[in-house]
Amino acid sequence: MKIVCNWSDDSIWGVVPYMHKSLEVFNDDASNEVLMNGAAWIYNHDIKKQFKDYKRRCLLALWSPCEFTSRTGYYHFDHYDFFTDVYCVCPFTCKFMNEHYGYEKFKYIPYPFTNYSVTEFGNYDADCSWMGSIHGQDHISAIDTLMLFNYKFITSQKNTWMHHPYEFHMCTHVDLSPDDKLIELSRCKSSLSFNMIYMSPSSRKNDFDVFDRFDEGIMPQFKVRTHEITSSKSLMLVKKDPWNLIEDFYEPEKEFIYFEDFTELKDIISDLSNNFEKYEGIIENAYRRYQDYTVEKIYQYIKSDDDSLITWSNKHV
Repeated sequence: MKIVCNWSDDSIWGVVPYMHKSLEVFNDDASNEVLMNGAAWIYNHDIKKQFKDYKRRCLLALWSPCEFTSRTGYYHFDHYDFFTDVYCVCPFTCKFMNEHYGYEKFKYIPYPFTNYSVTEFGNYDADCSWMGSIHGQDHISAIDTLMLFNYKFITSQKNTWMHHPYEFHMCTHVDLSPDDKLIELSRCKSSLSFNMIYMSPSSRKNDFDVFDRFDEGIMPQFKVRTHEITSSKSLMLVKKDPWNLIEDFYEPEKEFIYFEDFTELKDIISDLSNNFEKYEGIIENAYRRYQDYTVEKIYQYIKSDDDSLITWSNKHV
């Protein structure tokens, strides 16, 4: 496949560098099939029209379900007509788009991720970490809990318009390079994962009943952070939510630990800080499972379009 990337409208603090590094080795300029990576391919007709005669025009939709909440005007559902296949990380988006638009093109995949940064494991210097930004009360409660221990709070930038003052006062690492971010993560015995978008219902762009808890200001979104944690051999602690998309890819108690509230989170971190050896098997199990979701593995599935290569659950589709 020909691999083309345009990340002009994507966050560069995320997995952008890793995605390109992994995909570019597969580029075949002579192919009549193209894989497009980046949100710009949806709405920028000028950059994608050069591929209109290709046999397969595939899109990696790694931002979903943000298209149902965007206030930017960038996402237009009819723009997906251009693509023959859309590989999407949100099962609810796949189901809605296929049912309501008569498509069969939306296909549910894990967030592809390959960790090139961490080459040494087990050099722990912190009990716990949170990597991200403050977007809701859960995140504030999480930081309050982590601060009871030897913690790291890794964030992209301090005190921007959309972020909480906690990021300015409580963060321990800010604006790290992608490599350094993952190396710091690998030095934490445990790391938190929230697989939700926290938002105001007023930001809803369309009247589509895709998500049953939208009015509560939450919606499901599987985060690449899960693979960043497991590939760095940090114990993944996952906040239980109404959807639990994490279970499509990882098995609870065997490959990660759930917590339902922050009292329970405190107890878990306290235990692992003193009895870490009993959690090491979970970390190793998760590391092995992560290797099913590398960019290389997901690319092979996309290229072949062979459902026999699916190693994840489709129970939410």
